[in-house]
Amino acid sequence: MLDWLKGKPKEPKDQAPPPAPVDIAADELAGLSEPHYIVDLRDLGDFRKGHVKGAHQLSYMELSKRTHELPTDRLIITVDQSPRRGRQAAKLLRSYGFDARNLKGGIGSWTEKLVK
Repeated sequence: MLDWLKGKPKEPKDQAPPPAPVDIAADELAGLSEPHYIVDLRDLGDFRKGHVKGAHQLSYMELSKRTHELPTDRLIITVDQSPRRGRQAAKLLRSYGFDARNLKGGIGSWTEKLVK
């Protein structure tokens, strides 16, 4: 009962596993076999210049207003020009209960061909 006073750590009780890291590397995303949904947070003009194949454009400014449009049954990957903003978006989606990760390094880290 008072083991912590004796310097013994508490034993975890049926804890959920820790969440996946917020960031996902480009090579990990390229090889991802589980179903996922890529959200490109850049504006429409930048999206049209080139985006990750299969990505859906949803600007960062509209994200919190349009979460009802996102699937709840798969991993969501956020992509932005700014890795910081992409990470903030992934954290926001996680706070809403989505399984979300961010492309580490932003769109510039994507090594495969961008589609138009």
